[in-house]
Amino acid sequence: MSAFPSVLEGIKDLELGHIKALLRRTSDLKSGQPPRLPLQKSLAVATSFLENSTRTKLSFAMAIKRLGGFHIDFHAESSSLKKGESLEQTLLTLKYQGIDICIIRTNESNLLDQFRNYPPIKIINGGDGINQHPTQALLDLYTLQDHFGGLKKLKGKTVAIVGDCIHSRVTHSLTDLLPQFGIKVLLCGPDFFIPKELPRDVSRVDNLDEAIEQSDAIYLLRVQTERHDKSITDQLKNYQEEWGLTFERFRKQSKVLPVFHPGPANIGIEVESEIVNSEIWMAHKQVQNSVFVRMAIIEAMINNEDHNIGSQYKKIPGDISERLRHS
Repeated sequence: MSAFPSVLEGIKDLELGHIKALLRRTSDLKSGQPPRLPLQKSLAVATSFLENSTRTKLSFAMAIKRLGGFHIDFHAESSSLKKGESLEQTLLTLKYQGIDICIIRTNESNLLDQFRNYPPIKIINGGDGINQHPTQALLDLYTLQDHFGGLKKLKGKTVAIVGDCIHSRVTHSLTDLLPQFGIKVLLCGPDFFIPKELPRDVSRVDNLDEAIEQSDAIYLLRVQTERHDKSITDQLKNYQEEWGLTFERFRKQSKVLPVFHPGPANIGIEVESEIVNSEIWMAHKQVQNSVFVRMAIIEAMINNEDHNIGSQYKKIPGDISERLRHS
């Protein structure tokens, strides 16, 4: 297994061994084991959220605190990014000020691609546009294994993701992650919410009752109205009736399933309040586990012994270097 990546943009940046190690380490940290961090320096982590967030941002802040680190909430709207400075130069500034890792959320998909080969600083993707949300998917996997009694017991299970799948970065990360552990993924929702081409090991079902019948867990998504034009939002007037999850739907199928949600949930639209206030609602456990999963991710990245961060910016062509020495 290679070293843990210095830029975690998506699930595909991780090897299977990385993922299993993160799950084990999450359990260790959750049980109270102390962090494993370099002794020679203190941990300094910045969060730079260019898009609104509650759960991700605060759970990273809690993770940093529990690791004994120093957290800076970098406000991009009041930074030199507003003066025309590139994100690359801003991240370099953070690096040379002593920041070890920057956690970035942005509404622009694939923004972090530019840093994959030459990272100016170690970076964790806190969600980018409709592309990826790897830390959310990892905490979802951890919560699934916790609920079903272990990673091996997930093999053969089916998870139905219901809602705005095409615009959901969580869905894209989950469809990359869950099949690696033998989990079948079903996508369910209106036609305009489902990708035309489905990833390998991912299928589609046409209605919520069928999804409940075939699944072992339901993963609900918020309708992301901010990503749709009016022509689509007009078609969502009956969304609750057609796609909203209720106990009545479970009664029709004579089964009750654990219900996951990345938040925030629109109660009364994709889910009724009775489910949110019941023991089958897994969202609170997801939030609880999020702190420990993100602790494990930060710890793995800070310990990857990558000493080349920002190194490409130190290279000066030989002839210019020679002139500088004699000037």
